[in-house]
Amino acid sequence: MDTALFGKIPEALLVNLGGSMNKKFIIASLMVLLVVSPVLAQTAAQPTGNNYLSMPKQTRVQVVTSLINDAKRGGVTIKQTPVSYCRRLDKVYAKHPDMKPQPLATVLKTLIIMEYDWSQPGVDKDQLAKQWLGDKLYQSNKARLSKR
Repeated sequence: MDTALFGKIPEALLVNLGGSMNKKFIIASLMVLLVVSPVLAQTAAQPTGNNYLSMPKQTRVQVVTSLINDAKRGGVTIKQTPVSYCRRLDKVYAKHPDMKPQPLATVLKTLIIMEYDWSQPGVDKDQLAKQWLGDKLYQSNKARLSKR
């Protein structure tokens, strides 16, 4: 059997499988699993709003805390609490259901930037907001903040 793609396939997997069709099926299944696994792992590592909304509230806070801690490890300072951002996320997803398929990390970062709470040494918050949000959303956000 040609095992060039996988190296040496353990013989125990191939023992008592019957004919070569069974062996081919198992090898094809292993190949599919090897190809799909990284995609599934990436999806699990990058939850969407839909994933977030299906979580219990305590898990939501843990996930948002983890995302905020990842940013902090990258040198970002965020002052508001994960619970406050969970409340905002809940409101955003209720008001804008079209955002649910988007990566949670992207939506969370957008909210943090909109609140001018994303702080990095040497990075101007206003310039970051313009760059991240784009002109239209940046202007709308500035108007929203001026009404506070």
